[in-house]
Amino acid sequence: MIYVYEIILLITLLKSIVLAGKFNLSSQNYLLIYLFITFLVELFSWIILLIDKNSKWSFQYNVYCVFCILFFSFYYSIQFHKNLKKIASLFSFILMIYILVSTNFLVENLDSKLVIALPIFYILNTMLWFYQKIALPSEGKITDDPIFWISAALLLWGCFFIFRVIPRYLFDSTDQGFLILLRELVYIVNSIMYLLFFKGLMKYETIAKNKNK
Repeated sequence: MIYVYEIILLITLLKSIVLAGKFNLSSQNYLLIYLFITFLVELFSWIILLIDKNSKWSFQYNVYCVFCILFFSFYYSIQFHKNLKKIASLFSFILMIYILVSTNFLVENLDSKLVIALPIFYILNTMLWFYQKIALPSEGKITDDPIFWISAALLLWGCFFIFRVIPRYLFDSTDQGFLILLRELVYIVNSIMYLLFFKGLMKYETIAKNKNK
């Protein structure tokens, strides 16, 4: 399943590159940057495992978690109205202070606090966006908004990872078979996530085409 996920990620990245070539980076709210960094991190991790299958090197994921928080803080700050923007910005600021004070993202091993902080960040920001969309409805369908698909993807990933990460030590001691299943399900959830991203990019493309008519 890992290869299916990597192929879907690559296809989504290529779609983003084509879209940026046709229009510009801002036409997709700079998602190309996120997708490109994600692909590089996964490629780097794959190369490490090829060199040493037992490698525990996870420094790249520590830095990646921080990057994701910074990127989607910017991504959603463009979308939120005044009051929600203040809430989201305050939460992002507090979270970054927490990361700097309580975590060590510059070490070789994966910091579990970062892995928990990222999905919580995704869940809060996506729920704020859905709240805003319901409280201030637009004329068009919500499914025509590309951010709906991006938010749905991040919410799905965030909810799954909270369930996967927080009780992992309990499952490790009581039900290792279920823990192994959760590890395999990661690739399925990641695949669905980037399929939703691809759908979001298609919506961005439709909006960009309509603007250029």
